Amino acid sequence: MNSIEKWHTCFDGISIQCEEKWARIKCDKSLKDYLIKPGNGSKQLAGYILKYYEMSEGKHLKIGLHSLAIEILAHAYTDLFCNAAKGLKAVLPSGLYDELDKVLEKLLIHTEIIDCGEKDVDSNRFIWDGLEPFHQLIYGFLNNLA
Repeated sequence: MNSIEKWHTCFDGISIQCEEKWARIKCDKSLKDYLIKPGNGSKQLAGYILKYYEMSEGKHLKIGLHSLAIEILAHAYTDLFCNAAKGLKAVLPSGLYDELDKVLEKLLIHTEIIDCGEKDVDSNRFIWDGLEPFHQLIYGFLNNLA
């Protein structure tokens, strides 16, 4: 990624960056605050990102709406899960907690930026595409958090 590329923050303060075949989203407080507000959701954000990509790159991003929305949710809530799991420090033996904390820190590092790429450049696209047929179940399960 070119270091002079700027983050676009016009959608509810959520930072988005596009380059050929990629859209990136900062998984930060703005994203989490947006997702938790009633009436908001990852599907609306994904739709915006797809339109923004097309406007900025001049072509369609080859990622399905629900695939992108599910990827956003998985990253946002993995981050919340990791932070909550850190609360286990009070009840786990220190050696066990130290091992858990190492894993959680690695997960947190990998959720800071959500890298959403097309199939030919993103080795994880198959996960989100594979979950796409289950989008209604996933949104229903997460209810107001989706």
